[in-house]
Amino acid sequence: MKLKNNLAIMAALQGLTLGQLAEKAGMNRQNLSIIKRRGSCSPMTAVKIAAALGVDVTEIIQEEEENHGSSDWRLLHERRQV
Repeated sequence: MKLKNNLAIMAALQGLTLGQLAEKAGMNRQNLSIIKRRGSCSPMTAVKIAAALGVDVTEIIQEEEENHGSSDWRLLHERRQV
């Protein structure tokens, strides 16, 4: 899942460092740094990061440019809304 390039900005708006964001998301700082640099992560990790930021996951992911996996993502997102 492709992430927008705004994690550091969104964390800063919440008064969080990336290390603090990682801790809130239940991961270590190194993993979050790799995710940020790579620009992608699993759908579940995106949900955890978004929850730690207090935003909907759609605010941190890029629109689905590639069609593979998009139905899986919609299903996960719909389940989270219920």
